[in-house]
Amino acid sequence: MEIANEFSEVRVVKTVTRNGTRLLIESPKSGQWVTLDSLELEALTWQNERTLSAMVGEPFAPLLPDEEAP
Repeated sequence: MEIANEFSEVRVVKTVTRNGTRLLIESPKSGQWVTLDSLELEALTWQNERTLSAMVGEPFAPLLPDEEAP
């Protein structure tokens, strides 16, 4: 399935991996992709608009920085 508007386009495909069923979400324009399991997808519904806006505002930056090794 493809979902698009004037700002973006994504392809969404149900895929089966050795770790179970996932949703593959791919951005053809950037080449970025992610596979999400059902718990990760559900976790998106737990977020408020502010969190989702932060993700859109900084598309290639993590919300939380990586932990530095001691």
